[in-house]
Amino acid sequence: MYDSPLLIVGGGAAGMAAALSAKKRFAELLPGELAGNLIAVLERESAPGGVLRQCVHRGFGLTRFSFDLTGIEYMRQFTGPFAGSGIRFWADTAAVEVFPDRTLLAVGPRVGRRRISFAHLILASGCYERSFPSLTAAGTRPSGIYTAGEAQYLINCCHAQIGERAVILGSGDMGQILARRMVLEGKEVPAVVEQDSVCGGLLKNRRDCLEKYGIPVLLTSTVVFVHGEGRIDGVTVRNLRTGEETRIACDTLISAVGLIPEQRILKKLRRGGELPDWITLCGNCHHVHKIVDSVTLQAEEAGAAAAEKIVSYRFSEL
Repeated sequence: MYDSPLLIVGGGAAGMAAALSAKKRFAELLPGELAGNLIAVLERESAPGGVLRQCVHRGFGLTRFSFDLTGIEYMRQFTGPFAGSGIRFWADTAAVEVFPDRTLLAVGPRVGRRRISFAHLILASGCYERSFPSLTAAGTRPSGIYTAGEAQYLINCCHAQIGERAVILGSGDMGQILARRMVLEGKEVPAVVEQDSVCGGLLKNRRDCLEKYGIPVLLTSTVVFVHGEGRIDGVTVRNLRTGEETRIACDTLISAVGLIPEQRILKKLRRGGELPDWITLCGNCHHVHKIVDSVTLQAEEAGAAAAEKIVSYRFSEL
């Protein structure tokens, strides 16, 4: 017997949407069953919501709900129904590795170290950020260097003062949103540095975050040197077209240089680049979506399809 016929890794927007959709489809296909008991969601944090919990800016839900919501407001469209769904939710539980025998190694203060068996796995683990140390900039690595996600969490969730003068590396949506957030916190943003010849991200964010607040953007440029001992006190920025270098004083550097779909727990399962048919990827761990509305749509389709597949197996346990 499986610990959970359907196991979902990740309790963010994708994980909750997949779980709720799967429950609805199970209820349609297996009337009389307690559909919530057929699903378990693993989440490494203490509450569902994922990165939405730290997104206080608007721009969410325009496609799905026809309202301009903050990330937190969008999250609540799902956390309420999810909490009352009867779906098993294992908080503070990290997924470590998935094995060919359809088991997953999980660790956490509530479950200890445990292998969980399942019939079908939906991976909804989102992305992880490309770190600044992975880049080729020379110089020191003092304090005051953050990824965009770290900075957003510290500012919005911990109400921390991470610095007074911040250079932002990367002009994608996260870089633009963090630049605006720093300005709204009363800090200086002397430059957003972008290696491409045009800004990244959505045009809406460029207007609302950079142009509205007059934040300078240095295009075709990158950070090539970090200055400072103990705490960063400046960066050297090189124009990639002309080779000209400029030192910019700052006490904070926020890198928003890309997201990588989080699939590392599946590293031993790929054969010829293919995954077993009992695994489904959805949300940003499948590919990086531009908006969360498309994340939840894809996750809902994945949840319903997984429920149909499990029922088609006709497991005696069901």
